[in-house]
Amino acid sequence: MLAVLLSMALVGQPVLVGKAFAAGGDFSLDFTAAAPFTYDHDIGGGTFDDRTVGKNKDIVESLEGGDFDCGDLVSFLTRIKVAPGATGTQTIDLKYVWTADTTGQSGIALDTMVNAVINRPPNVSVIPPGVAEGTVPPGSDSGNFPDDGGVPGDATIVATDYTQTAFSKGAEHSATVRVTDLDPGENLVLRFELHLVCDGRRPTGNMQARLAGASVVAPTSDAISVGDQTIPFKHVGDVKCTDPKDCQPPPSPK
Repeated sequence: MLAVLLSMALVGQPVLVGKAFAAGGDFSLDFTAAAPFTYDHDIGGGTFDDRTVGKNKDIVESLEGGDFDCGDLVSFLTRIKVAPGATGTQTIDLKYVWTADTTGQSGIALDTMVNAVINRPPNVSVIPPGVAEGTVPPGSDSGNFPDDGGVPGDATIVATDYTQTAFSKGAEHSATVRVTDLDPGENLVLRFELHLVCDGRRPTGNMQARLAGASVVAPTSDAISVGDQTIPFKHVGDVKCTDPKDCQPPPSPK
């Protein structure tokens, strides 16, 4: 009798599957590299725009050593899309992992993450918080659609792990970037640079950078699905050494 009464009481009641319990599903992430011929490799840059693939377009899905010099900054982009049906303003963390050595002979590495910034939205002169004006790419990124008056959220490097020494076999480095003020329906483009360092040897093989994980951290906590998003860095032996000072071992990270 009790079971029957409970069953009758539940008829017509809504099933509770609210967004508060699945905030990670509000986000779609697209990790790419900035087209290498579109920005100054001394300061970084690049824009996602409409995601046209090509070395002189918007983005590339793999990198080639011949397009870089030792000492360059290599730019990466992540478009963050927030579902229109999301609830409230959210904060997320994105963890990136990259190789600090090659698959073959050592001699080159992707070393430290130099910065993390939200690219400037179209027709907005606001410089992202904490970023010197000279490091902001010319123009703006049409891949951005901020929701609150055209001002983008903030991006901050909140954790790094450089404990494995660059140029040592199998070494990886990582960093976690926190992006705040993400509202329903927004598209934002996160950009960061990795420092390309050489130690004078002739490297062989490949390297890579990947989006290793992501999660909502406020106002609730939940995992975000990232899939397998890896950017290969091929033919590292073709990286040029035009300035001898850029082909020496880097200082140990503090």
